Order: sequence, then C-alpha cells, then structure tokens
Amino acid sequence: MVRLQEKNESDAVDALKHAALKLFAKRGVDGVTVREIAAAAGQKNHGAVGYHFGSKAELIRTIVVDGARLIDERRNQALDELAASGRPPELDDVIRVLVFPSIDLAPPGEEECYNRFVVLFAMAHRDLFMSALENRWNTGYQRCIDLLRGWMNHLPKRDQTERIVFIEAYLGGVLSARETRLADSSRAHSTWSTTRVLEHFVQTIAAIVKAPALA
Repeated sequence: MVRLQEKNESDAVDALKHAALKLFAKRGVDGVTVREIAAAAGQKNHGAVGYHFGSKAELIRTIVVDGARLIDERRNQALDELAASGRPPELDDVIRVLVFPSIDLAPPGEEECYNRFVVLFAMAHRDLFMSALENRWNTGYQRCIDLLRGWMNHLPKRDQTERIVFIEAYLGGVLSARETRLADSSRAHSTWSTTRVLEHFVQTIAAIVKAPALA
C-alpha cells in the first residue's frame, strides 16, 4: 500500500512537470496558472502544484534543474571523452558538445520543450534562471566556453566576450526554433529533423568564433 502511494505521488509529480513544461514552453511561466498546470496534468486537486512542490516557483526551479543537469552531464561526459582521446580537440568538436547534448531531452515519443522553455524563462527572469543553476549545472557549458576562447586569440578580450554572448543567444534561439518547428505535427520538416542541419549549425557557430576582428 505504501509503495502504491509512493508510485502514485511520483506519477503525479512527473505529470505536473511534464504538463508545466509544455505550457511554459508555449506561453512562458507568467502566462500559466497553477490551476491550468493541474488540469493539464489530469489532477483533480487544483492545489496539486502546491502540494507536491510547495509553490509554482519551486516547480519552475525543478524543471530548470532537471533539464540543466541532464545537459550538463552529457556535456561533461563528451568533454571528458575528448580529453581521454589523447588528441587536442578541434573547434568543431567543442561546438558539437555545446549543441548535441541539448537535443533529444524528452523521452521517446514526447514533445521536445525544454529549449523553448529555457529561452523564454531566461529572457524574462534571467536572475531566477541563474539562481536555479546555482553555478552547478552549467559546468560543461563553461568548459566549452573556456575552450572556445582559445580560438579567439585574434580578438581583444572585449570582443571575445561579445562573441560568447552572441553564441549563447544564437544557440538558444536556433534550438528553440527547431523545437517549435518539430512540434508542429501538421507539417513535415525535412530540414529541421536532419543531422545535416545540426552540422550546418555547428559550422555557423564556428564562423562566429573565427570571424576576423573589427577593423
């Protein structure tokens, strides 16, 4: 009986997170109420979010950390494998570590939402987003950025920093756009669903890194 209750609670938590993520990805966190989340999750109790998470803010933080932790683990593993290979990483290798761990985050058959959610949330609530990461769940990203700076020695420090800002915005924007297109089941998206387009994306980020300094 206790195990069944624990399973039911675990299922409810997962349903609430999944429903909230989809709603947040489409409308942003400020455009969604806890009642809407509970209803979308199939919970009869309108106070389900408060019961399981304490508050809407804690639910948001949990969703941020769930995705960030998975991406960070993937990135660090990929970087460790590159380091263990015994050869210096190429620029494209490092950029792939930025790109590919951020896709296919949802279980098979479920809609990808995390990148859209994060982009909207970080734009509207940057401080809350960074607070949720706690300087803990973006270590793989920081390792990639430190490596990318090695290919920016032709640039002044200020320009290096600006390009890192460009890359962060570009990365989130393109991955968010990709999710949006793939979520539209009414249309076939042969471009966005291919590995080739992701490799092309990698090459365009490399172009940002390698572009000459301003005259």
